[in-house]
Amino acid sequence: MKKIFTFFLGLIAALGTQAQSDFPLQFADKNGNIFEDGTVLNLTEAEDDGFGGIQMPSTLFVKNISDTNVEGGGTYEIAKLDNGSFQTCFPVNCTQRRETGEWETGHANFTAGQLKDMETEWFPDEEATSGNCVVTYQLVTYKQNPLKPAEWAIAKYGPTITLNFTYSDPASINTINKNTNTVKYYNLQGQPVSHLTRGIFVKKTFFANGNVKSQKIQLK
Repeated sequence: MKKIFTFFLGLIAALGTQAQSDFPLQFADKNGNIFEDGTVLNLTEAEDDGFGGIQMPSTLFVKNISDTNVEGGGTYEIAKLDNGSFQTCFPVNCTQRRETGEWETGHANFTAGQLKDMETEWFPDEEATSGNCVVTYQLVTYKQNPLKPAEWAIAKYGPTITLNFTYSDPASINTINKNTNTVKYYNLQGQPVSHLTRGIFVKKTFFANGNVKSQKIQLK
């Protein structure tokens, strides 16, 4: 009886893993390589954020592995935040948070095969000499209310990944190269800001090829 019970537990675990690997949205690196469900990314590289502060990018992407469009997004839990703020611009709007807790990102349409940069990072405090930020993300799909098209709700839960940021060596910060992308922030009047406080701002990313991407972010 014990062997049969153990067999069924293994079968259930295998089916769960298979189901997550078949989920249309998957966490991936910049080259589209898929991360296994439950992966923990240990992130230790820090860089100048363009304002003389510090940022630690997740370098995480999401890939639609299906051959159809998918309405998706995510949920995330900030389990630990020693200092600074955690920012995520996934899937559309940017939000910064300075406390632990659980949130939902909202949703957007992912085209078949799309690989989307999550634009997610931790900003340690400038005066910090060390610290840790731990965030667990879970991908989800959404369904539309047939009676109220403007209403959407989570349909299914997909794979998870944990971002384990560890900051410990301010001397190792890499100054942003002028030939790479840079980020600047502005208030709603279009004036540049050097320090973000609570409120709504415009984040502009200036790409090396000359393109500019603007996004609204909310710091809570």
